[in-house]
Amino acid sequence: MHSVAVAAPRRPSAGISRTRLWLVLLAAIGALLALSACGTVDSTTEIAADGSGTQTLAVRITEADMDKIDGGAKTVEAVIEEHNPGLTYKGSEKDGTDTVFTMVLEFSDAKDYAAKAQKALEAGELTKTAEVTFTPPKPPFSSGYTFTRNFSEKDLTRWAVKALVDDGKIADAEESDIDSALDVGDVGVKVDGGGLEKGWSEDGADVWTNAEQASFESVAVVTAGVEDPSADSYTRTLTYELPRETYLDAKDDFDAFFEKATPEGGELTPAGEAGTTWVIAFPAGTAEQVGTWTDAALATSDSVFSVEAAPDSEDPFSVDTNVVDSIECSVACGEYGTLTQSLEVPAGFTGDAEAAAAGGTEQVSLEGGPEPQTITRSYGFTEADYDLTVNREGGGSLEMALSIPVADEEVVTEDAILEFLGGDAERTEEDGTAVYTRTAEAKTAEELPGELQALGLEGVEGPPQVEVYESGKKNYEVTVVMGVGGDLSEKILGPDTWTVEGDGLRPTSLVDDQSGSASLGEDAIVVKQSHGVWMTFTAERTGLSTVTIVLILAGLAVLGLLVAAGVVGFLHREKIAGLLRGGETDVPDSSSGSSGPSF
Repeated sequence: MHSVAVAAPRRPSAGISRTRLWLVLLAAIGALLALSACGTVDSTTEIAADGSGTQTLAVRITEADMDKIDGGAKTVEAVIEEHNPGLTYKGSEKDGTDTVFTMVLEFSDAKDYAAKAQKALEAGELTKTAEVTFTPPKPPFSSGYTFTRNFSEKDLTRWAVKALVDDGKIADAEESDIDSALDVGDVGVKVDGGGLEKGWSEDGADVWTNAEQASFESVAVVTAGVEDPSADSYTRTLTYELPRETYLDAKDDFDAFFEKATPEGGELTPAGEAGTTWVIAFPAGTAEQVGTWTDAALATSDSVFSVEAAPDSEDPFSVDTNVVDSIECSVACGEYGTLTQSLEVPAGFTGDAEAAAAGGTEQVSLEGGPEPQTITRSYGFTEADYDLTVNREGGGSLEMALSIPVADEEVVTEDAILEFLGGDAERTEEDGTAVYTRTAEAKTAEELPGELQALGLEGVEGPPQVEVYESGKKNYEVTVVMGVGGDLSEKILGPDTWTVEGDGLRPTSLVDDQSGSASLGEDAIVVKQSHGVWMTFTAERTGLSTVTIVLILAGLAVLGLLVAAGVVGFLHREKIAGLLRGGETDVPDSSSGSSGPSF
């Protein structure tokens, strides 16, 4: 048996390992120190009540850090003077062993502040867009000031650090070190001499404020008048919900707000002694006036209200009403209050004929915002009457009468209705209603379904069904299955009434009624509130059918002609006989005297 010896691996000396580790750590620490911030930047922003002010930036560099800059303070000043994007340089001064470089950004208002800050951001090759807001007190909703900006002190001084790095003036510094070269120091904001506290950050912007907020729990905005944009006359009602304790905390301010928010001619309905609901009703005004009054009623600006209506390009029976109702309610509604917007329109505005018939108004919710919201108003026939007559042969006729208010007809236009229904439609008018009538007629059961289908009627599957069976002597069973289909059914908004009667038949009983609304009368069956009929009924024979009567009348007419010819012939038989004999016998002319022989 052979044994094999395997050399064990050598373990490194623990002392050497620690030494190397310390060398690595020291190197890393040295690198971090070399790349750590070489200064701080303090900022003080002072704003007057009118929104003008200054931001003072103080860049502080320690003596040790200054030694890392080639040329020291003179180099820093040279860079500031050469690359300054519009700040006012106030010079440098010693503060102990530190050197402080001071720059000031002056502005006239928030817009000017953002514009000047933008130049500094661009000089530092930052891509963000500078944004600044300054909100003064707005009683009763805010008792103090609020200030926001979306850039920092480091952002405003990045251009200077970048120039030093790009020029190689900072020892061992690279492009990646620019954003870590300065730390933010002390930052303060004052308005009208009073300090603001830094609060939350919102949408990437820091917020400073000393304001106490109050707001409505909810505001409901309802606007009427959009059904007739050409009149450009609208009314608007705002309903405010305000907690009683909030109101009492600033009663005088709220009372003054409500009074100022009510336009001339409008009406303010205050809450009662313990109430929480206030209502402001605007007088009738143009769309532009409604927007202006809304600004005052919600302590906001740039409210927009507009209404435009145009026929649907694909459907002449529809009109698209485009509404823009843009309202900003951040002040009056605060952070947690809600704003709802809606339109008050006549009932049935969007095509519900039953609601229209009931009268009154309905509300259509709006999403709000700068983009138009389209509300489609559908017009159509508010009433449809069908009179179906069936004969014993299964033929018959149907008269379809479709009614539309003349006011609606003017929108859709008579030409469009006639084109939709077909050229054979006839129009009549009575009491402000236009009635379009179409008729189908066929003598036989084979022809009638096709004629009915041409009017826009359909059966369950295929053309309408009219079947007549003779079930016994003088007794019949009739089945009728038909209804409005296709595009026509979409244009009938109101109630449908069907009247089914016989020609030579009298309905006697209902065997089956799928609609459930048929009623048997003395001579006809009536079905109401239904787009179609599906029924079977029995009928008894009465008199002669129209077809039979026509044939009889035709026969009588022929017989009458023959009899009349015979009578005329008898009365004028001698003349007729003479005409037939022609010139066989000459009649002597008395005026020529006697022609006979003389005696």
